[in-house]
Amino acid sequence: MRFGGFVITYNRPILLVETLDKLFAQTYPPELIWVIDNSGNLETDHIIAGLLNPKIKYYRMGYNAGPSGAGVKGLQLCNEEGLDWIFWGDDNDPPFFPDTFEKLLSIREENPFCGIVGSVGHFFDRKKGVIKRVQTRLLEKKECIQVDYVGGGMTMIVSSQIVKKGILPDSGLFFGFEDLDLCLKANRQGFVVLVHCGIFLALREKHNRLDYERPLYRKKKNAAREYYSLRSLLYISDSLTLNSMRNQLILKWIGKAFYGFRYGLRYGWTNFRMITLAFFHYSHGIKGKTLDL
Repeated sequence: MRFGGFVITYNRPILLVETLDKLFAQTYPPELIWVIDNSGNLETDHIIAGLLNPKIKYYRMGYNAGPSGAGVKGLQLCNEEGLDWIFWGDDNDPPFFPDTFEKLLSIREENPFCGIVGSVGHFFDRKKGVIKRVQTRLLEKKECIQVDYVGGGMTMIVSSQIVKKGILPDSGLFFGFEDLDLCLKANRQGFVVLVHCGIFLALREKHNRLDYERPLYRKKKNAAREYYSLRSLLYISDSLTLNSMRNQLILKWIGKAFYGFRYGLRYGWTNFRMITLAFFHYSHGIKGKTLDL
C-alpha cells in the first residue's frame, strides 16, 4: 500500500514547513507530499526548493484557486504518482496526534467499500442541507463508524479508487464544503466514509465538547465565509439533484438574512448583503473567488 498526500498553502511558507515536519514525523509517515501553492508570489517556491527534500514535490497553481481548485489538482497529482491512499491537508492543519495516520489507515479495511477515512466526521441531512452532530455515545461503542463526510482540517485520507472513477470536488466552489462535495459524490457511487472513534473522542475531550449542543444560530465573525458556505451548498444541491435540499436552504437562509439584524444594524446589513449576494451569484452561475476571506 502506497501512502502519500498533498498540502494546500497560501502565503504561509513558515507555517507550511512546520506542518510538513509534523507530517513526516508521524509513526506512519507519507512517502511523498505534494505542496499545492495558491500563493501569488514565489516565496513558498524558494523555501521548498531550499529544503532539498526529495519526498516533497511542488506545484504552483499560479492564482488563488482556493481549497477546491487546489484540492482537485492535489488529488490528480497524487493519483498520477500511483499512491493508493491520499492525505488532503492544509498548511495550518497537521494531524492532531503523532499516530493519527497509522490509526486512520488501520480502519480502511473495516468496510470493503471504504473510500475515505478521517479523524472527525458528521452526518448530513440531504433533505434540509444541514450538518448533524455525531452523538458521543455512538463513538464510545465502536472502533470506527460510518459518517457522511469528513470536515476540513480533520485529516481526510482519500482512496485513489475515488479519483480513478473521476470523482472530484467542484473546483469552482473556491471555498466552503469542497470536502462535503467530494464525500457526497463518493457516497453516491457506493464508497463509504469512516472515522476513527478513538481519535474523535480524544479530540472532543481535548476541546471539552463531549456534551456540546450546536446553537440554532451563531453570530459570524467572517461574513464572507457565510457567503461561500451558502453558495457552495446551493451548487452542491444542484450537482446531486437534491431539489428538496435546495428549497430548504433558500427558505432557511432568507430567514437568517433577516434574523441577523437582531445583533445590530451594522451586523445585520453585512449579513443580509452576503446572503443576498450568494443567492444572486448562484442564480447567475458565478463561481470561483469573488470575495476576499
